[in-house]
Amino acid sequence: MIFQYLWAPVVILLVGYILLQITGKKFLAQMTSFDLLIIFVLGTIIAEPIVSHRLDVAAYFAVIIAIVYIAFSILVLNNNKFKNMLKTTPTVLIRNGDIEEQGLRKVKLTINELLAHLRQKGYMSPSNIVLALMEENGKISIIPMADHRPIRPSDLNMSPSPTFMPIPIIMDGEIINHNLKYIQKDLEWLTNQLKAYNISMDSLDKVTLATLNQKGFLDVDQNFKDRKQGIDHNLVDDQ
Repeated sequence: MIFQYLWAPVVILLVGYILLQITGKKFLAQMTSFDLLIIFVLGTIIAEPIVSHRLDVAAYFAVIIAIVYIAFSILVLNNNKFKNMLKTTPTVLIRNGDIEEQGLRKVKLTINELLAHLRQKGYMSPSNIVLALMEENGKISIIPMADHRPIRPSDLNMSPSPTFMPIPIIMDGEIINHNLKYIQKDLEWLTNQLKAYNISMDSLDKVTLATLNQKGFLDVDQNFKDRKQGIDHNLVDDQ
């Protein structure tokens, strides 16, 4: 009985992993097949006490599965041979404009499904693709031909300004204080910024979203019809 408790979780895990590999990559989303297996197994184990009323047994198996997963993860990170044995390599679907039928059969993907993936990424024909791969997590990576890839600033000898992500300061009428602190501004600065939109601190319920833009000013989306008014940021006192 003790021996059964020791080997049963490992056997279930390995058999489930093999079955997921046989099923094919396209059933996977963001996770690897091993990660997805762990979720399935743990979900089943957690639900088991509802039927069998054996909470102690389910808890034991859940702990064992978690330990096995951690051990596998450590081995993958520190042992290249084990990593190569456990991990799967990307599968070529298109090479130099030609569809790799063998790769499609391997991942159980039809031509129509492949074309749908291409259209979702903005490409109409496989002839526009240098390389298309199905990654281990089920996602399809595409490298287009040089004359079909998006134009980059470097192609035009341009030097774009650094990438900037707008920082939310107000959402649904509530001030996000930690973001205000992050940009090293205070309520006085926020009050002056809102004045450009004829909004006072007592009427923040009018604000759906207010974000800090790259120029250091506040962009405000208001929840009433006349939200688009001419704003002269030069009149805003930036303190």
